[in-house]
Amino acid sequence: MVNDILNIENIKVEYDNEPVFQDLSFTIKKGDKIAITGDSGKGKTSLINALLGFVPITQGKITWFGKKLNKENLMDIRKEISWLPQETALYFESVKEMIYTPFSFKNNKANIPTEKEIFKIFKIFNLPEDILNRNIDEISGGQKQRLLLTGIFLLHKPVMILDEPTSSVDDNNKKIITDFILSKKELTVIAVSHDPYWTEHSQKIIAL
Repeated sequence: MVNDILNIENIKVEYDNEPVFQDLSFTIKKGDKIAITGDSGKGKTSLINALLGFVPITQGKITWFGKKLNKENLMDIRKEISWLPQETALYFESVKEMIYTPFSFKNNKANIPTEKEIFKIFKIFNLPEDILNRNIDEISGGQKQRLLLTGIFLLHKPVMILDEPTSSVDDNNKKIITDFILSKKELTVIAVSHDPYWTEHSQKIIAL
């Protein structure tokens, strides 16, 4: 269908010949807000990694924007997606470096934000403007998570994939972030989350 962003058909992911999950099928349409839930070890992060082409599926098919996820289409598909892992493998010395690094890649250079655009999101996320000039070791875990979300949001991709996006954030800011992201009607959001407020306000829950 023309409004289908993602189609998952009977997929299976295995590690060491043991299934993490199998026979999983669902469809996500433009603007859907999806929460992926489940106990530890049920394959939530593995599902995200499969959707992004980081781990192979051993059964079924993944289709993004009408294109089958394979080596030929992988880069074109990823151009349309912003992704925030639970733990980033990159090390940043400064907040400014952390915010601007995603925009150093070829596909994102056209979206390099102005400080005015950055500060607009800072205000929504309860971050002071001067945090942009701080070193990473001067900020809290909750501030870092909000800063990473700022950068992801400013990429302006049609699909946002998030792994535990508010796990280090206090309750008040969890609500602010959740309300802001889930209010974007045109934005398709797929999020792994254990946060009750996030899951309650998502349109659909995929339980593993």
